[in-house]
This record gives sequence, C-alpha cells and structure tokens, in this order.
Amino acid sequence: MSSIQLIQNKSFVPKEFNRVARSYDFATTMSQGYQEDLNTSAKRLQLRGDEKLLDLCCGTGKSTRACLNELPNGSIVGVDNSEGMLAEAQAKFAEEVKAGKVKFVLKDAMHLNFDDHTFDVVFMAYGLRNMPDYEKSIQGIHRVLKPGGKICIHDYSLSNNLFSKIYWAILGYGFIVPFCSLLSGSSKIYTYLVKSVLNFLQPEQIKNLLEQNGFEKVEVQPHASWRKPILHSVIAVKRA
Repeated sequence: MSSIQLIQNKSFVPKEFNRVARSYDFATTMSQGYQEDLNTSAKRLQLRGDEKLLDLCCGTGKSTRACLNELPNGSIVGVDNSEGMLAEAQAKFAEEVKAGKVKFVLKDAMHLNFDDHTFDVVFMAYGLRNMPDYEKSIQGIHRVLKPGGKICIHDYSLSNNLFSKIYWAILGYGFIVPFCSLLSGSSKIYTYLVKSVLNFLQPEQIKNLLEQNGFEKVEVQPHASWRKPILHSVIAVKRA
C-alpha cells in the first residue's frame, strides 16, 4: 500500500507502524527536541498530579513518559492500535505496569469503549491527524472525559501561511523521509507522515473543531525554536 493509499484509507496506518516499531524510538531521538516537546505539552496542562489520564495513540510510550512526569499520584491508560508499538511501550514501562501506575490497551481510538466520564485528562500526541474522521474522534474523547476535564492535542499543524507549508515540505522530504527510511528500512509510513501533515487541519481549525464539540477555554500554543511554525499544543476544557 502506498503513502497516498494510506492517506485515503487510514485504517491501515497502525499496521505500517508495526513495521517500524523497533526503530521508532531511535528515529525520534534523532529529532531535536522530540521528547522535550512532549514534556512541554504535558506541563502546559497544569495538572494537579492525581488525575486519571488517557494517553491516546500512545505509540511506544514517549507521550506516556511525558505525562508520568506530571502525575506523581495519578495513573495512565495508554491506548494504541499498533501491536508492535504497544509491545515496545509494555517493555519500557514494565515496572510502572506492575505497580498499577500504567496500563496499556490495544484499541482503535475511533471506537473507544470506556464508560462515559472515565478520565480527567486526555493527551493525544500525533494521533488526531491519523484519524479517519476528526470530528467523530473528538466526540468520542468528549464522551469519555469528565465534565471540566482537559484535553491536549499535540501535533504537527501548519500555521496558515505559505512559508509553513514550504518549510515542512523541505524538512519532511529533505530529512524525515530519507533519514528515517534509512533507519527503519521502510519509507512508506514516513512519506505518509509528511503528506498527512500537509493535509491536516491548521491550528485555528483544531480550535474551532474543539469549540464546536463541547470544549471551551481553547488555547493554541506553538512550540519553540525551529518547530514554532509547525508544532502546536492545543489545550481545552470540557464544558461542565
């Protein structure tokens, strides 16, 4: 399946992530600031520290690590639809899983079967962009969040100007695709990544999507340095 076909049918994306799961952490480590950006988004949630958090599309658990830093007395349920990525996360957090601090679940983020009002917080890093239906995904998140609960969408979302698109295309096709393909032996998922960002919502559109589906106090915050035009935290509160 080509990257264009993945854009057209995102249900196959988790299987492609299975192919690169073992090399994924190393590839992202080579991306300057990757973990630090996740840490920043988690800090921006301004948590009390005792919340129950849903780490949606948790992958190998780098977002889980960022959220754990903010939850000394809380707990995390990590959800992903890639068996390979979850296997990496399970191994990485074996002690936290044993202690009941973290639980990982293989599940489709488009079809969450948790009870209503289960979680205090939802953290979704690099995940909404991979959903076949953005609005349906947000509605599902809204349902499982408690009234007054918080959501953070951490994702590549290009600012509304030509520079951002050109900048991302050069970065994506000039660095991400060739470098990560060399590391993983597969170019398909990384080519899809670049194209999916070019087709994704702008920051203001994510804000509007949240406001139209039961969220308020929406804040769009760019990240620092060279990521400023392309990477944002969008944080909102479920209306009580």
